[in-house]
Amino acid sequence: MRRSAIALLLLLPTLSACNSKTDQRLKAIEDRLAKAETSLGEHKAITLRPGDTGYGLIDTDVGRIPVAIAEVQPQAGGSRVVLDFGNPSTARLTGMTAKIEWGGNDSKGLPLPANGAHMINFAAPQPLLPGSWRQYPVDLAGFAPARLGWVRISAFDSGTVDLLSQ
Repeated sequence: MRRSAIALLLLLPTLSACNSKTDQRLKAIEDRLAKAETSLGEHKAITLRPGDTGYGLIDTDVGRIPVAIAEVQPQAGGSRVVLDFGNPSTARLTGMTAKIEWGGNDSKGLPLPANGAHMINFAAPQPLLPGSWRQYPVDLAGFAPARLGWVRISAFDSGTVDLLSQ
């Protein structure tokens, strides 16, 4: 009995080292999976900042749609943001909808926590024609242009997809 107890005590560090390597491998696999999940959802929402140039790409059922802030104007009690939506496809998109959130930045220019954000459901009043850009004004209450730090677009639905006949 003594010999088996001594042998077990001698093997214990080896067994725990195997368990440690298994834990490390499992952690590495979990990290890779988290990165893959993040990259899959990378274009499901975009955050735009007033004054930035360029556009963000948001995933839709017809491909990626570019969106940019074209202009920010003062509006009673907030801001009017003119969003530029692009349609690189050959289909007309009618009845597009999205969730639009907005908020301010802290003193370092970083977005304030989401619980301080505002949200509206956006519905495009006119179709987005194939191969074109269209501007849609959106009124954002509670943040004057000087305080508006970011605009986030998510839950995008391209609505009805009309293929044009010749």
